[in-house]
Amino acid sequence: MEKFRDKIFNPEVFERYLKTLESTKENALINSGLFTSVNKYKAKMAEQTGGYAVLEPIKGRLGGTPVNYDGNTNIPKGAERDTFYQRKICYGRAQSWGEYDFSTDITSTNFKAEAQEVKDYWDDRRQEVVLAILAGIFDMSGGVNGDFVTKHTYDVTTASNPNLTADALNRAAQKALGDKKAKLDVMYTHSAVSTNLEGLNLIDFLKYTDANGIERDLTIGTFNGRMVFVDDDMPVEADSLGNIYTSYVFKKGFFEYENIGAEVPTEIARDPYDKGGKTDLISRVREMIVPTLISYKGTGTVSPTNDNFATGSNWELANNDKTGQNKVYVDDKLIPVARIISRG
Repeated sequence: MEKFRDKIFNPEVFERYLKTLESTKENALINSGLFTSVNKYKAKMAEQTGGYAVLEPIKGRLGGTPVNYDGNTNIPKGAERDTFYQRKICYGRAQSWGEYDFSTDITSTNFKAEAQEVKDYWDDRRQEVVLAILAGIFDMSGGVNGDFVTKHTYDVTTASNPNLTADALNRAAQKALGDKKAKLDVMYTHSAVSTNLEGLNLIDFLKYTDANGIERDLTIGTFNGRMVFVDDDMPVEADSLGNIYTSYVFKKGFFEYENIGAEVPTEIARDPYDKGGKTDLISRVREMIVPTLISYKGTGTVSPTNDNFATGSNWELANNDKTGQNKVYVDDKLIPVARIISRG
């Protein structure tokens, strides 16, 4: 075998390329109901002076303390309802792929990017954005935001049994949401954690009956009554005692998603001179991925990087946009997400 511009080919028989490497990614976070598709923010941004962020109002609930209705006590004049705000930001990414004409001439193979490959590429990047957002919201600190992180984190790494046990997910859900724990209905975990649970017979695989009437297991399981998706993109860290795994539990549809779109999302650039001719495919995306009731407050950029998304100081719980003692945050019980940290 010989190579031309890193493309393997047989110069004698010009054997055709028949395969593209299979993706190693599951991308479970973006392909299993975690996104709620919306179609409103592009229009809202067009109405505002800013073209990359939305400040969306949220109507609070009625409040106040009732007085005794005894014929003598005055009824207080109407108490105003509080209004909360969530800041939602758009991000953009771009990439291009190019091939020289002569690579095709000498191998009889078209190496240009195909539509499905481009989709898979952006799915991979989209999952990276989601993981960065999760890292950021669980990196918040101080006051109400730090309390959210503590309450919505269930860490067993220092327990006598640092692995997930039979009731771990249920306990994590209760710690985060109390009597609303049933809202957390889907879990994403690393294959090492899933394998541990399978070995303890704690994952119940869904069944189906094949054409011959034989009952078989599906690859989708449940743990503590929640759907489980296995994806090795879930965070893994290491210390002197071994690996530390982070699993996430959500209510389905936890993230709003909207494709904002670019002026020119895809185009071809042609240079007929460069080494005999070269064609580039350029792809651009602009979209919003918004966690439930958590604001992106970072400033100074019209398109956050993944590092920006992963920084806790860029996030805060949705609030009434006031200062000092007048600042009120939404109840974290309304934010259906939790993380579980374990060694297996």
